[in-house]
Amino acid sequence: MHQALAALIAVSLTSCALAQEAPLMPPTSDPVSFSAVGEDAPGLEGVLSIPRRPDAQTRVSGVVVCHPNPMMGGTMNDPVMLEIEDRLLDLGIAVLRFNFRGTGASEGEHGAGEIEADDVLGAVAFLRAQEAVDAERVAVAGYSFGSLMAVQAAARDEAIAAVACIGFPTGQDLVRAADFPWLANLTRPFLFVTGTADEFSSVANIMALREHYALNARVLPIEGGDHFFTDAAMRSRMGIEVAQFLSVQLLGEL
Repeated sequence: MHQALAALIAVSLTSCALAQEAPLMPPTSDPVSFSAVGEDAPGLEGVLSIPRRPDAQTRVSGVVVCHPNPMMGGTMNDPVMLEIEDRLLDLGIAVLRFNFRGTGASEGEHGAGEIEADDVLGAVAFLRAQEAVDAERVAVAGYSFGSLMAVQAAARDEAIAAVACIGFPTGQDLVRAADFPWLANLTRPFLFVTGTADEFSSVANIMALREHYALNARVLPIEGGDHFFTDAAMRSRMGIEVAQFLSVQLLGEL
């Protein structure tokens, strides 16, 4: 009896020791701060979320998510941003969402889209520097204004693995390709998700840009979806499509 009890205790102690050596890492979500790139770069606020990992040595891929126009009330807490974050975390991908300069607690002033790509590049650099993140597997996703900034950042950083654009703002009038020069020579995989009832974007215009610039892009219309993905089911589908696309590009699997 004593021998059996001693053996059971030994097994239990061994199991505890192994658990201590390789503990499961719970998901985390923490406020962070970092700087944009460029001269007089402002400090930016964000939220870094790391998914559950098997151990501290495991590195995960990551995505920087860029919010809509701050001049129209867009922030990192937009429902579309939160939907994308949730779906990416479900697939084991880290997410950094942040406020552009002049938004929330981020320093600086709005640059009307002239310099906000510097904010995205600062966010990408910060995400790559995290111990839990594989610096070679980082992508960007942007919604509306944020998608324009994501594309401009990708045009300057060839190591960004892929770009997902939601509600890419082309307007409804016939698009002029010359208004989107940063799309030239971009060979990374792209996803464009746009509602067919989007007031600020156009599936036809996006397809015209894809053809003009010979983009490696999938264009996905969400039937009946508006620019804000007000309908919860449509917003959910958008999030799933974005997360699955980025998972394939970063991990090679769903």
